[in-house]
Amino acid sequence: MISKLKGIVDTLSETQIILDVNGVGYGVFVPQKTISKLTLNTPLTLWIETIVREDSITLYGFATQTEHEFFNLLTLVQGIGPKAGLAILSALTPQQISTAILSGDAVSFTTANGIGKKTAERIVQELKDKVQKTNINLELAGISREMKNDSIAEDAISALSNLGYTRSQSFEVVMNLINKNPMIGMNDLIKMALKEINNF
Repeated sequence: MISKLKGIVDTLSETQIILDVNGVGYGVFVPQKTISKLTLNTPLTLWIETIVREDSITLYGFATQTEHEFFNLLTLVQGIGPKAGLAILSALTPQQISTAILSGDAVSFTTANGIGKKTAERIVQELKDKVQKTNINLELAGISREMKNDSIAEDAISALSNLGYTRSQSFEVVMNLINKNPMIGMNDLIKMALKEINNF
């Protein structure tokens, strides 16, 4: 089973690269976010997920171990195969995925090619507990375990969402503010959150 490859970028296409490893070319499907940063004839190391089926062996590659972990997490969801997992990682970073799952922001996943509303909602529903239990990675969203279910935070996130801000954006800002100011009150929290969001 291939788990990691280190070589030279030989060929680039929209969804796949050929990585030259000591003269052997490996075709690897890679997120578009990664492909957009690559140039030919440069060294590259990829974490690999090898998918073996009766009629094929397919390699999926990731620039970081965290991306690889999120790919494996996403493909646990019913209806999310390797191509859909890759599409999500092409549209969202691991931090954005983590924040969307923990905040219940299914809409963010619909920005990925081929991911509809029902599938997006299933991702959030099926992975929320898994992300919390496995800790992949609460730190990415700047959250402590003690804060993630705080009722003041939830009220502030709901208020900001009602003002038209995305749930993921509201969640991230509110949690960061609470972590910095554990005793902050609701009114100050919303005021500071609005200030931070509008400064983005």
